[in-house]
Amino acid sequence: MGDSIRVAAQAQCSPAQLWHTLVDNRAAWWPEMEFTASPGSPLAERAAGGDGGGQQRASGTVLAVARDRLLSFRWTMPEWNAHTVVSISLAALPGPDPETDYTDVVVTESGLGGLAEGADVARTHTEEWADHLASLISLAENASHA
Repeated sequence: MGDSIRVAAQAQCSPAQLWHTLVDNRAAWWPEMEFTASPGSPLAERAAGGDGGGQQRASGTVLAVARDRLLSFRWTMPEWNAHTVVSISLAALPGPDPETDYTDVVVTESGLGGLAEGADVARTHTEEWADHLASLISLAENASHA
């Protein structure tokens, strides 16, 4: 296992629409996550209902924000011995239809090599990031076509 994972996808909407969904409509695609898109702001992920009862699962800090291009944060979970850094980058790209906006979305999570259970976290987070990206992109595309 390396130190990082990377999950990428493409969306049929503009970076601005994807950013709006990522940041301003965050509760619709990741309701357990709370943050303000401002460097230094706290970030928290709470367990979804059920047995979790809304207990905090992860905590961290927003590191970098570049509107329509980048959101980066550091986070850790209570059982981890270190933190990881997540970066979500957006980039406009040409697509097959010149009338449609396209955005490349890439999530990287680094620092996994410093975790005692880094290989397990990498496997789990690769799947979870793919699910989060699918939800994010679906909402952003539906909003842009509405």
